[in-house]
Amino acid sequence: MRETAFPAHEQLIFGCGLTMVAGGLDAYSYLVHGQVFAGLQTGNLILLGTSLSHLQFTAGGRYLASLLAFALGTIIVRVLQHILEKRRVNRQLVVLSYMLVLLVAVLLLGQQLPGFLVAALLSLAAAAELQEFRQIKGMPFTPLMMTGNVRRLSESAYDGVRYRDKAARGRALDTATLMLSFITGAFLVGLFTKTLGNWALIIPVLIVLGLAIWLYEQTRQRKWKH
Repeated sequence: MRETAFPAHEQLIFGCGLTMVAGGLDAYSYLVHGQVFAGLQTGNLILLGTSLSHLQFTAGGRYLASLLAFALGTIIVRVLQHILEKRRVNRQLVVLSYMLVLLVAVLLLGQQLPGFLVAALLSLAAAAELQEFRQIKGMPFTPLMMTGNVRRLSESAYDGVRYRDKAARGRALDTATLMLSFITGAFLVGLFTKTLGNWALIIPVLIVLGLAIWLYEQTRQRKWKH
């Protein structure tokens, strides 16, 4: 099936932008704000446990704050989903706008706020992304965690070769593209952190802005055609 047959927010190019943002946010929060992950809460749970085992309660508090903020962020977007369920608005665009506000706030105020609070705000944004964007080309999709994508890539590549399954080969290629985008987001933020410091967050900000503009244009074009 052609990619354009899917909604704009389920197309591969959009998913690549989302994974770039996710990789960038985790790299930024880890490198700049106390080695806390914005979206990878499994990592935060591990770091929380090891911090407590060494009686490092201050460090543990940072990870706990991110975990709680992620849970709160999920609830906030869930409420938004219910409010917007029967309204004629582009829900995905609303969520992207909400993410953009959070990231711009961190970009402008990050140097004045405590590190744990900055990481918490980034976790709110990451939670919004995971809660709203769950499919690419009609298939399950998690922009924040790559473990499932590693499994899907391996399985699809095997099926594509072993059974000469063209659809499986397509899934493997799409998954590899998403994973590469995640790495690219982390790479860019890591690279610019060396020179820009806190301002390296401009990379995810620009990507989210670009996604919002692209989604708006795609939605407008589809309405015009119909």
